[in-house]
Amino acid sequence: MANDIICQVCYDRYSKLLRTQRKKTDELNVQISRIAETEVNSPNPAGLQGGSPATQKMAPLIQDIPRSEVQKEEADSESRLLHKQRRNTIVVGIFLLGIGLPALAASVLLSSTILTFIGLGLTFWGALAFFVQPKEFVRADLMNASGISSLKAIDSMLLATGYRERGVYIRQHDFETDTDKAVVFVPAEPFSTIPQLSGFEDGGTVLKTPAGILVPPPGLALATLIEKKLGFKLKDCGAEALAEALPKVLVEDLEIVKDVEIEVKDDYVRFKLYESIYADFCYEARESSRRCALGCPMCSALASVLAVATGKPVLYHEEKMSEDRKVTESIYQLITAPRL
Repeated sequence: MANDIICQVCYDRYSKLLRTQRKKTDELNVQISRIAETEVNSPNPAGLQGGSPATQKMAPLIQDIPRSEVQKEEADSESRLLHKQRRNTIVVGIFLLGIGLPALAASVLLSSTILTFIGLGLTFWGALAFFVQPKEFVRADLMNASGISSLKAIDSMLLATGYRERGVYIRQHDFETDTDKAVVFVPAEPFSTIPQLSGFEDGGTVLKTPAGILVPPPGLALATLIEKKLGFKLKDCGAEALAEALPKVLVEDLEIVKDVEIEVKDDYVRFKLYESIYADFCYEARESSRRCALGCPMCSALASVLAVATGKPVLYHEEKMSEDRKVTESIYQLITAPRL
């Protein structure tokens, strides 16, 4: 998805919301100014409780403004937009079927080959229209802008607390949901030992032996979605089985990349992503934070699914990107030793 492409309907909707909010803000400022002028002309008498008249008059005005009015308006607008798009799709499907089915019937009666092909084509596209539903999307640059600041904040907090080592992805069992997921162990010292599952089954975030901290991976939600699309449990399926099933999910189901190459060699797994929608995000993460600390959401998700699938700690080893940012290559190391 190109950064300079935006849905015109979405642009109009957000512009309308912005204009509405600005109008309400201006009206509130006018009312506050009038109340302030009244307060200057009528000073607060001695002994008056509850603050100045301006404060007392402003309180009900602020309380009258629904806090979630903008959110409700946005949700209603999105619902109406999706409903309109679905209705238009259904109308097109009915129109095509309305022509295609009679054409098929006429081809049988008249033994016309031309009417047969016309009827089959229109019937096919008319039936297909009922299965095509509009999907919501967001511009790539908006996605990057909303996520890169969070990644910077996490990296800054880790540095401020003294955790400067690279994070290692470890499989953890969630007893509440009875599922396996990945967590990132950031050691306090280099060449640290890797903690075992029993070391953090209680859900703690700070470990003493070995010294380190546990943080959720930036790509945890994406990894969960990938596992859902795979259709089978990732736990102990192995790197080879994952490499065989993952391309279809990334290319066809989620449409995250145009193509992907996965190579498993010894204790290293190499992912080569073509035209990834996270390419710009990954580039920004490289330029603004420590390289290979936690990784961008895409790289983090791949490390998470590897940790769950193999049961081995995974270290984000190396990352390369072409000059045009169309090809991203990331290499992960499956750690077999008890120490980094």
